[in-house]
Amino acid sequence: MERIGEYIREFAGLLGAENSPVFKGVKKASTGLRAFVPEDRVQYSRARMAEARLNPEGKAGRYCRKLESMLAEDAIAETQILDEAGNVLHALFGARAIADDKANRLTQEATVDGVVTGLVGADDTMHLHLRDHFDRDLRLVVRDEALARAILSRFRDGAVRLRVRGSWVRTDQGWAPEVNRCTVLGYQVLEDVPVGAVFADLAAVEDNGWRETADPMSLWETIRGLH
Repeated sequence: MERIGEYIREFAGLLGAENSPVFKGVKKASTGLRAFVPEDRVQYSRARMAEARLNPEGKAGRYCRKLESMLAEDAIAETQILDEAGNVLHALFGARAIADDKANRLTQEATVDGVVTGLVGADDTMHLHLRDHFDRDLRLVVRDEALARAILSRFRDGAVRLRVRGSWVRTDQGWAPEVNRCTVLGYQVLEDVPVGAVFADLAAVEDNGWRETADPMSLWETIRGLH
């Protein structure tokens, strides 16, 4: 119960004490919290959630980061804040704490490749789910509605390359976008060509090292460290 109390306190802080949030109980076998905000203050609570997304270092943003840190400590990968109709207002993602923040985090613009596995959000900020080639589930932010619709058209339909900007963290598989801290700026569809077909094309080129290789696929896997 003490831990639930911590979640209630941080959740109330995110909604804004000035908006008079009231705890209304738990649901879904004690895995969800219910809160009530007076009707004339709902728009202000939603504005605080929008502020938290746009300014993670601001007061509202710090409540989000605290909640995500708690989720990580409790091994909860993701949770959502819903309105009374069940629409997703905001998503929170648990992420492991980083021991050395300066050495393991940087801000940059770069690309990530993967398969689109989902998109959630009911306002001008949406959360994109991408499964990359390391089998990692990446969480990215999309703030352009037209771009979000275009990317969603590729749902589980081959690989895409996303251009993103924001905070990146070092992982065992190299640098990756920090959960919910990188914004998608654009995308392109990648050719879905089997590796074997690529090697066949290379083997057709004279004076090409791959042409002389007895088993190019095995050599490629060795180079990539897949053996």
